[in-house]
Amino acid sequence: MLRFLPLCSALALIGCYEDHGLRGAAPEAPDAGPAVDCVEVPADDPEVVRPEKVDLLLMVDNSNSMNEEQGSLARSLPGFVRALVSGDADLDGRVDFAPVGSLHVAVVTSDMGTGAHEVPTCEDARFGDDGVMRPANTALDGCAPDDAPFLTFEPGGDESVDAFAARAACRTTVGTGGCGFEQQLEAALKAVTPSTSPIRFFGDSVGHGDGANAGFLREDSILAVVMVTDEDDCSARDPDLYDSDAAAYRDTDLNLRCNLHRDALYGVWRYVAGLISLREREPGRLVYATIAGIPSDLSGEPEAVSLLDLRLEERVNPDMSNRLLPSCDVTGRGQAFPPRRLLEVGQRLREAGARTTHISICQEDFSPAVALVLEEIRAAARPVCE
Repeated sequence: MLRFLPLCSALALIGCYEDHGLRGAAPEAPDAGPAVDCVEVPADDPEVVRPEKVDLLLMVDNSNSMNEEQGSLARSLPGFVRALVSGDADLDGRVDFAPVGSLHVAVVTSDMGTGAHEVPTCEDARFGDDGVMRPANTALDGCAPDDAPFLTFEPGGDESVDAFAARAACRTTVGTGGCGFEQQLEAALKAVTPSTSPIRFFGDSVGHGDGANAGFLREDSILAVVMVTDEDDCSARDPDLYDSDAAAYRDTDLNLRCNLHRDALYGVWRYVAGLISLREREPGRLVYATIAGIPSDLSGEPEAVSLLDLRLEERVNPDMSNRLLPSCDVTGRGQAFPPRRLLEVGQRLREAGARTTHISICQEDFSPAVALVLEEIRAAARPVCE
C-alpha cells in the first residue's frame, strides 16, 4: 500500500497548506529510511538486471479539437510499448536499457466539469470524468468491453505487444465530446492522489489513488505522467470562473478567462507538491512529459528556456479578439496554444529532482515524442548496485 508523505514537509513549501488546497496544519514527516538507489542483479546470472516496473498515466485532452492528435497517439503506442518491454529504445535490434518487466497503462481525460455551472460542451457540469481512469471506448471498431481501471502488460505472457497496444489505443482514443474548460493538471493529480492526502478537490472530494483507481500506482515503480493536449491547463480554485454570469469575470470572454484570470486558478505548486510526494524518497523516479503546443524546435529543451520564447507568450489574437495567438499551427491538424502552466509545473518538478520533457503536438508522427519520453524513463531507472 502506498504511504502518503506530507507535502509541505516534503518540499518545505512556506504556506502551502493555506495556498494550495490542503487541509489542516502540516504534520511531522515520518522517517522514510534510506532511499533505494540501485538494483541488485541475480547471483546466478550477473548479466541480467532485475526489470523495472513502470506505471504510465496518460492524460488525454478530450475537447473537440483533439481528433487528429488522439489518432497520432494511438498509432505511436505499439512502438512505445515494444521499446519499453524490449529495452530497445530506437527499435534497431540492440538493447539500450534494462527492459520493463511490468507495465501499467491508464488514461484520464481533461474533463473535470465546471463546478456545477452549465457550460456548452460540459455534459457533466459537476465533476465531468473526475480523474477516474477510462475503460475501453467500445464505440471504436475492434474495441471489446474492458472496464478495468488500467491495463497490465507482463512480457513473456500470452498477449503480444501489438495486441496490448491495440487494447491501450482503445482507451487513449477518448473521443472529442469533453468539456472545453480543460483541467489537465487537476485530472492527473486526482487520479493518483490517495484519499489520505490533505489535498481536496471540487466539492471537498478526495483523490482516487486508493479508491476507484486503486492498484495502478505501485510503491516501487517509475511513475510516468504524460499530458497530451493542445491547450493550457484551466484548473480553477474559483469555480465561478466557468460561470458566464459571474460578476467578477463578466467582462472577459469565456475563451480567455483561464488566461486573463490566473489568480482564479490553483497555483502550480499544488501539482508539483502533489506529484513529488508520491515519489518523495526518489523524485528521479517521477517522469513528467508534456505533448502540447510547443514549437517543434523547442522540443526537448529545458522548460525554463522554452518559457522565455516569444511564441509561448499568451497574446490575444488581433484578428480574433476572443482567442489567443496559437503557439504552433499545422495545416490539416489545427492549432495549439501556449501550455505555460504545464511547462511551469515541469520546470519546478525538474528543480525538485523529477525527470521532465516537453514535445510539440503539432506533428502527425509522434515518434519524436515517444523517443523523448522513453529517454526520460530510461534515465529514471535505477542503476545496477556496485
